[in-house]
Amino acid sequence: MQIETHDVTVDGPHTVLLRPTTLTATSREVALVEGPPGTGHTALSLVLGGRLRPDAGTVLLDGAVDDQGLRERVALVDVPDVSEPDDVIRLSTVVGEELAMARRTASPAAVRAWLDHHDALGWHGARVEDVPGSVRIHLLSELAALRRGIEALVICAPDRYGTLSDEAYEVAARIARRDLVVVLQLMTASVRTLGLPAVHLGNTAAGASEEIA
Repeated sequence: MQIETHDVTVDGPHTVLLRPTTLTATSREVALVEGPPGTGHTALSLVLGGRLRPDAGTVLLDGAVDDQGLRERVALVDVPDVSEPDDVIRLSTVVGEELAMARRTASPAAVRAWLDHHDALGWHGARVEDVPGSVRIHLLSELAALRRGIEALVICAPDRYGTLSDEAYEVAARIARRDLVVVLQLMTASVRTLGLPAVHLGNTAAGASEEIA
C-alpha cells in the first residue's frame, strides 16, 4: 500500500492551515513528518485519512484518487479534536469502545485481559489524562491497528503530551513491520533528536528551505 500527497494545501477561514506538502508513505516503513505545533498536523492527518479534501494538490492511494478507500483503510490515531479520547474518560472505557469497534469481545474481563497482554493493566482505572505518554501512544496505536480493513495508521503529534520521540518511533516501527503504512507526525524539535530524515510540513511551499533551516 502506498499513500502519496502532492502539494496538498488546506486553507482556513483566516489563514492557511497546511502549506503545500508532498510526501510518500509505503507499507512496512515509517514516514516521519515534522512541523511546528498547530493546525498543520491536524489538517495533514485529515487529508491522509480521506476525511478532508485539500484545497489544492492531490492525494493518491496506490496511484489513484480514492477518498473512500482512504477513509476505509486509514486509521487516525489521537488527532487533536478529531480522534483523541476525552482526557477525563477512563482508559478501560476507551479500550472497550475500541475493541467493540474492531468487532472483538469488549466485556470488562476482555478489556482487562487486553490491557494485561500489553503490560498496562495497572492503568485500567486511570483517566486518559493520567496515562503516561509512552503507554498512551502504544495502546491507542495497537487498538487502531485492530480495526477491520485498516492498512495504515496516521499517528498525530504524541509528543504534545510528553511522549519522547524515540518511544513514539519505536511504536510506529513495530506496527509498520506488520505490513502497515505508518505516518508519524512530530514536532520539529522531537524529530531532530531522532536524527532521521523527515518530511517538513509545507516542504514544497515557496521559502520552505529557509523555514527548515
